[in-house]
Amino acid sequence: MTVIEAIKNRRSIRKFKQTRVPRKDIETLIDAARYAASGANMQPIKYAIMENGAEVYPLTKWAGYLTEWEPAENERPLTYIAILGDTAVKNSFEPDAGAAVTTMMLLAEEMGLATCWLGAIDKKAIKEMLGTEREVLYLLAVGYPAQESRVVEMKDGSVKYYEDENDVINVPKRSLDEVLEN
Repeated sequence: MTVIEAIKNRRSIRKFKQTRVPRKDIETLIDAARYAASGANMQPIKYAIMENGAEVYPLTKWAGYLTEWEPAENERPLTYIAILGDTAVKNSFEPDAGAAVTTMMLLAEEMGLATCWLGAIDKKAIKEMLGTEREVLYLLAVGYPAQESRVVEMKDGSVKYYEDENDVINVPKRSLDEVLEN
């Protein structure tokens, strides 16, 4: 798989098989993330592997555009990676976290894994669960995909993703003409 293939194929997956990803594969994702771009090379992003998916799930919100939906109990991720900001290193994390999470998502795609980047989370409860002093920024759900997701042409200017009659998530993307200024 080429990088451009991983970029074009990677989509957020919200239904996961109930097969645990080996810890070494999760560690491989984290190891790759430490090579991601970091402002002034400060490297303030840290990680925690959370293999207690059933306990973590209630601290998350899923699929904001699918208001009448959430993954069934047998479709929820078993593993999450907590993305943490180390305030002893730096107080600003967004660009570093974005680069790290994107790196993990693209490698996961190459490895045949599915991911979903979660920002609608109970950060305080996750911080307590982890027993960390670091700032909880995001969770990355990781597992084996139990659904398909694909890019579709944007219609009527709507960016809202939707599930079709075949249970495929359709994700509208803006055209190159729409995003390119010159």
